[in-house]
Amino acid sequence: MKSILLALVLAIATSAPLPAAAQARPPAVIFDTDMDFDDAATLAYLAQEHQAGRIDLRAITVTNNGAGLPGRAIRHARCLAERLGLRDVRIADASSAAPNSFPAELRQLFDRVLTAATPGCSGDETPSRLRAPDLIEKVLRADPSAQIIATGPLSNVAAALPHSASRLTSMGGAVNVGGNLCCGTPPEFDGTQEFNYWLDPPAARAALTRSRGAVRMVSLDAANNVLITDTFLDRLRADHGTPAADIVLEIVSHPEVQPLIAASLLYWWDPLAAMSAIHPGQVDFTSGRIDVVVDGPSAGRTVLSPTGRLLRYGTAADTAAFEQRFLDTLNGRT
Repeated sequence: MKSILLALVLAIATSAPLPAAAQARPPAVIFDTDMDFDDAATLAYLAQEHQAGRIDLRAITVTNNGAGLPGRAIRHARCLAERLGLRDVRIADASSAAPNSFPAELRQLFDRVLTAATPGCSGDETPSRLRAPDLIEKVLRADPSAQIIATGPLSNVAAALPHSASRLTSMGGAVNVGGNLCCGTPPEFDGTQEFNYWLDPPAARAALTRSRGAVRMVSLDAANNVLITDTFLDRLRADHGTPAADIVLEIVSHPEVQPLIAASLLYWWDPLAAMSAIHPGQVDFTSGRIDVVVDGPSAGRTVLSPTGRLLRYGTAADTAAFEQRFLDTLNGRT
């Protein structure tokens, strides 16, 4: 009789769910962004990962010295978060100046695109009371294991130092490929730079070289593999069943964005970086000592240097795997 009772107790104990504290927690994430068109698509993607329980999106921090206009950038972040159901995620911005400026025409264009994607939004342009670097510090103090996914200039991340995330995944840089400056950037620069690091080279250098946690750079070497194509847009038009998928479709279908896609100027730079931080295998990485040129015609260029920080940087991306996971996640299927 005792043996039967013991067997029953063991069966119940082994089948019962683990206490909440013993279960694996999703990784805490800070999304640092300048609210470009593909930053908005990235936020839609991250919202789906958050709601699926694969990440715990703790904060959205906005830098006002990138593609987004001051005031308008945080407005778009607030409006998108509202539409995506991210009501408990804290949002903050900061307005530190950067050495270089995003082309004014493109800033205005992307502002119009994101305004169209957030009709009837109640969000406003009031700066946050807590500055973005301070919110980053607050999240990291509460959870040192939190990681940062950064898809704009690294100004906020650098300003939060010496507080460092357990891992920084940054969309930026170009190691063995050319840069992507275009569309009205000053002619004195030599074109070896990627936009994000060119906007604030000292911040890029500080964030990459002084962060205490692991650093991964999703550079153009990998991101050049995820061109936005009409073929993918056709798939999205036929398959958009969530607010997240609707937002991305509205952005890339905007009449002012379509000519840029037709000219092969736009890529899924930022969604690829975010996905690589959550799902290994989307990007091939290698290790190298990377430094950032901070001034002169090559300002913002990432170079291999014996004195650089040893980090992981992207060399290639699996286009088909990225597109399928992106589409599935936007639609809540994975």
